[in-house]
Amino acid sequence: MKKLLIGLATAAVAAATAFSFTGCSNNTLTVYTESGFAPFEYVANGEIVGVDVEIMNLVGEKLGKKVVFEDVNFDTIVDAVADGKLTNVGAAGLSVTPARQEKVAFSHEYYTANLYVIYPVADAETYESTTTDSKTGVYWESMAGKKIGIQEGTTADLFLGDELAKGEEPEDNGILYGTGAVKTSYKSLNVAVSDIGLNTNVVIIDELPAQQLIKGKSNLKCAPLYYKGGENEEDEAACDTYAIAVTKGQDELLKAINEVLDELGKEGIQKLVNKHLGLSD
Repeated sequence: MKKLLIGLATAAVAAATAFSFTGCSNNTLTVYTESGFAPFEYVANGEIVGVDVEIMNLVGEKLGKKVVFEDVNFDTIVDAVADGKLTNVGAAGLSVTPARQEKVAFSHEYYTANLYVIYPVADAETYESTTTDSKTGVYWESMAGKKIGIQEGTTADLFLGDELAKGEEPEDNGILYGTGAVKTSYKSLNVAVSDIGLNTNVVIIDELPAQQLIKGKSNLKCAPLYYKGGENEEDEAACDTYAIAVTKGQDELLKAINEVLDELGKEGIQKLVNKHLGLSD
């Protein structure tokens, strides 16, 4: 019995020590991201860099904390932030949706991007149309019967899911419902794009990553995704808006992030975007 009590006491001390060390980790801010989403997060010279990285480094300066970035699968980020054990913040070009708002708090929105479709140059006539705003775009209808690639958990995934779904009434059916179109899911955008022409026909993703992903690939093109307008109505671009996800209850962290975003403003964010695209201001 004495040995058991000593063992329990030792275990208690160890647990208390571990807890105290965990408390000391308050000097570090761990950010979950997914590094295949240039210019917002990507790897250069072995390090994760990008617009979101710069934003969160400014937040770290404001809070007096060292910022550490963890590269994880995109579709795990919101749940990890909601749990709050391994991270309290996700910065990965996250869009605000009602489902995500139930799990996490969101910062101020800081960037709006159109969804783009990446497709083979050889199939341009199949997908390209002239929109009501005189641009070259891709209508959802042109992807009927196609295998459509997306990265799991992205806004493209959500949009495509809606357009493949059966509604409660026939008029509520998604545009691609019943057309034979299917979704092909990928963990990595690079893998998704490399699979075009093999196991998928097109890939849907946000504008800037789409433009970056086809650089140096003469066989691929990209164009904005549109909803076709009704009679006497303008076509509507499919788009999403980015914000940073924070564990609910982390009010000081959320406040610091919003302050940084407000201080940068639209102009400051655009400068960061241009910087990471290699463009001049």
